[in-house]
Amino acid sequence: MPCDVIRIHKSATTALRLLLAGAMLSISPLAALAANADSHIHASFVGVYVTRAPKTAPTMSVSLGADGSATVTQDPGQGSTTLFGKWQDDGRQIKVTFNVVAGEQPEAPMVFEVVHSKLQAVSWNHESWGSAQPPAMTKGYKVKYLFWTTTMR
Repeated sequence: MPCDVIRIHKSATTALRLLLAGAMLSISPLAALAANADSHIHASFVGVYVTRAPKTAPTMSVSLGADGSATVTQDPGQGSTTLFGKWQDDGRQIKVTFNVVAGEQPEAPMVFEVVHSKLQAVSWNHESWGSAQPPAMTKGYKVKYLFWTTTMR
């Protein structure tokens, strides 16, 4: 008789453990999705965007990292500047907020939209660009291509 009670107790304990493990596995994907809901970073926007223009034309390149980091290099015709910061999106627009450099005026955020499979600036520093609009950029270039097209002019 005592052996039968021990077997029933063990099988009940095993069933309870399996039930608890199943519940934990079913809840964990929901928690992961909830954590990603606040990140405001869509993986489809991650990558490098560059201007395809003649070498004498104004250029811009934007790199959007999966971790939310952003690098914007712009040359409106007076020399190239590179700015670093963070990006986030709302599914329609991408906003890049730049890091503040000690002793300098903070750079205004830039806002981009995807228009006809190209990234187009809709808000930018008008002091740098004047009345010109930054050029549209296409996605998908490899670093090797960027090196040869931007440094070998």
